[in-house]
Amino acid sequence: MKRLTGFKALAGVAVASVASVAYAAPMAPTTPTTPVAAVWKTHQLDFTFTGFTTHYTCSGFESVLGRLLRAAGARSDARVSASCTAPLGHPEHISIAHLSFSTLVPLEPGAPAATDAKSKPVEAQWKTVRWQAHSPLALDLGEGDCELVDEFARRLLPLYTVRDVVNDMNCVPHQVQIGSVDLRFRVLAPLSAAKPKT
Repeated sequence: MKRLTGFKALAGVAVASVASVAYAAPMAPTTPTTPVAAVWKTHQLDFTFTGFTTHYTCSGFESVLGRLLRAAGARSDARVSASCTAPLGHPEHISIAHLSFSTLVPLEPGAPAATDAKSKPVEAQWKTVRWQAHSPLALDLGEGDCELVDEFARRLLPLYTVRDVVNDMNCVPHQVQIGSVDLRFRVLAPLSAAKPKT
């Protein structure tokens, strides 16, 4: 059973528009690649989200956005600190959070040796990711999260080292539609995370 982390504000307004954008050609079948050396790059920024279909509580917004950051390949210490204005447990009409997270970038030849353990090179490979409502289960996404996932794809995913991004999101304001969440990409991830589980 899905555990809702936010409040869903829904209305039955029909809008005949399709927001389906493909950033690149469809992904080719995944083939093994040679591991590459990469380093963590830290990003700090403020992220503002205004949804028509879904409004999140302060803690719910922190939770779902943190899961998206890590599921896309951010290091496990990613932090989301939301600014709360609504009463405790009530949905925010405008969700604002400060993000601090690290993503992998290929190590440039001749780069100076790292002095911080977190900046030392790691072995990385390309990992194939696909997000849909209720899949993967650990991400706990529903159709109502469509607008947030779409905003993530457009504004935060470019901060990762990605390729073959296909955004087939179909978010209709004030509606929850089956199959509306569909985002695919390949991301540079630590070798242990890129390997399929057996």
